[in-house]
Amino acid sequence: MKILFNGYFYKNEKLKVEDAVEVFSKKFNISKNFHFTIHSLNENESKKMNKKTFNRNTPTDVLSFPLYDNINLINNLDKNMSEDMGDMFVCRNIIKKNAKIYNKDFVEELQYIVIHGLLHLIGYSHKKNDKLKIYESELMKRIWNES
Repeated sequence: MKILFNGYFYKNEKLKVEDAVEVFSKKFNISKNFHFTIHSLNENESKKMNKKTFNRNTPTDVLSFPLYDNINLINNLDKNMSEDMGDMFVCRNIIKKNAKIYNKDFVEELQYIVIHGLLHLIGYSHKKNDKLKIYESELMKRIWNES
């Protein structure tokens, strides 16, 4: 799966995100022709988007907007075509704060947030929290051991 970066990302951050996305893509058998866009937001923009979308008046680390309801629909797409999976919006300041809380460096927390956002892009939600958390844990073990 390809990543289109929009906004503020350093080269090393892009490389580590690409590593995480590669592990994710292999796990879910997502075509290299498919893509998503990751946007960098400030806290104010994140708060506005979170309020408008989820009626939560706080900034958040990641918001995902999938174009498909679930992984089965995605896997039925023509893997030879270029398909847009959706958009992900991340807030650097919230990721920095969470990295300190969880004793991770910024790039590790960014990788985690991207995986979390990607799971939303393929149909996993907090309503199905058990699978979301299981996949997050499995993928992060692979990513942090491989990258």
